Amino acid sequence: MVSALNVANNILERGFSDGIDITPMKLQKLTYLVYKKYYQDTDRILFSENFEVWKYGPVIRSIYDEFKDYKGNAIKTYCEEADGSILIVNEKTSSSFKKALDTIWGKYKSYDGIPLSAMTHREGSAWYKAAKRNDVYLSDADIKAEEAFV
Repeated sequence: MVSALNVANNILERGFSDGIDITPMKLQKLTYLVYKKYYQDTDRILFSENFEVWKYGPVIRSIYDEFKDYKGNAIKTYCEEADGSILIVNEKTSSSFKKALDTIWGKYKSYDGIPLSAMTHREGSAWYKAAKRNDVYLSDADIKAEEAFV
């Protein structure tokens, strides 16, 4: 299984390659959407870290901790491992991951963090349900059942 930070690096790789800025908030929401798409398509979770219920939507703590110093600015570097290496998910060997990432990147790459955050707050969304229950984490069952965003 991959880590949330590996997935974040794949998203950043797309942004760097396409010249599209990715702020920490945008990275959080794109990671969420890729996770959701992958889970809905494969019936398997993409990584084991849970999404937390934060004011502006689903958040993966490790991604927040890694990129929080960028605040609302575009991220300029990958997440590096302790040895300085950069780990990404191999899209050539994981066609399901590549499909999920291609779909989400193609649809949402031009959105900023705020509109993406608003999408995750819609009534009936996994974030909305968890917030209403005062849960700390989003339920994977709710994520899987969530409808696609516009």
